[in-house]
Amino acid sequence: MATIKLTIDARRPYNDGRCPIVFRLTSGTKSTSIPSGVKLFPKDWDRIKLKILKTHPDYRDLNLLLKEKLFKLEEKLLKVTATGDEKDISELKEALLKEETRNKVKFKSFAENEIRNLRDQGRFGNAQSYETAVNRLLKFAGEEINLDQIDFTLLSDFDTDLIKNKLSRNSVAVYMREIRALMNKAIHKKLLEPNQYPFNSYKIKTEKTVSRAVNKNTLKELWKVQLKDHTPLWHSRNIFFLIFNLIGISFIDLALLTSENLQGDRIIYRRRKTGKMYSIKLTAEALRIISLYKKENSKYLISLFKLDFIPIERERQEVGLRLQTCNKWLKKLGRQCKIPIPLTTYVARYSWANIAKSLGFPKDQIAEALGHEYGNRITGIYLDNYGSELIDEMNRKVTGDS
Repeated sequence: MATIKLTIDARRPYNDGRCPIVFRLTSGTKSTSIPSGVKLFPKDWDRIKLKILKTHPDYRDLNLLLKEKLFKLEEKLLKVTATGDEKDISELKEALLKEETRNKVKFKSFAENEIRNLRDQGRFGNAQSYETAVNRLLKFAGEEINLDQIDFTLLSDFDTDLIKNKLSRNSVAVYMREIRALMNKAIHKKLLEPNQYPFNSYKIKTEKTVSRAVNKNTLKELWKVQLKDHTPLWHSRNIFFLIFNLIGISFIDLALLTSENLQGDRIIYRRRKTGKMYSIKLTAEALRIISLYKKENSKYLISLFKLDFIPIERERQEVGLRLQTCNKWLKKLGRQCKIPIPLTTYVARYSWANIAKSLGFPKDQIAEALGHEYGNRITGIYLDNYGSELIDEMNRKVTGDS
């Protein structure tokens, strides 16, 4: 009678000292192994109870995962042997693996199709983000990996590999969110069973970063610095304060504003990241800065970025280059002003939120102004009805607009 059980294969340790956990298939006097995808140090394996010890940080999730896989293999083994046909050990293994790999969808082809769909919809930024994460995962796991092979173990190992390659915890989280979004799409398209969804077990971790905000006094000092007109430093400071006055608008949304987005005394635009519509009343400072860059021969509100003849599929890449240049000069200005954090366009957004908080505005109202989800449903309904007036007044107080 053929049997299958879990065991650790200490004969084949990896370079880091971990050993594979395998399913040992035995028939008569012969046995063979089926990989589980789990690797751990021998000290974390209970050789009597055949399970992972509490010394492993993920012992609960991994034990559950192994138990489920063992149950599925036992079910398949029963089906394979139920016919009564005699099979040797290699035939049994082949039958189990054949059953295990039937009708699989390659992660690479699925992801490439989703990325192509995003580009067809003009969502080039999302497509680029997906592509970057997918390429990194394929480089780690191999291009032949199937959708259902992206499990807790693989994601945990991928996480470890990214950290070892000097990525920050929050950068790893960005990659993982893109992979999670793709796996969600696979579930919705019935290409993956819900019980195969790896993010039920693997949790995306983040860490709190050092505040990237500066206070009102620092902003005032920054504005007082004498800079020669029409120099890179002067332009970059103008863009920083325009972002601040437009409630932390993203650099790409600012760069791609056209004259059509300027309606009376308001900027009305759809945020590229979320698709949400915004209506921001212009402060006197925002109007002054816009007037410096609005040119009749450019369709863009900020002609400084010179995007008129850039093909749409290259817009995001070109805007990224402009952002790098702007941040380079802002950091130089920040060092000149002895600001303790690197000065970037994102500091303008953080500072707006921080000043609003210091003025006593509710978190839900600040979140709505910045385009985040508000945590309170009743507050959300209230802001939907009265949001423009409330946010206009908040922005006036945060920016000191008279």
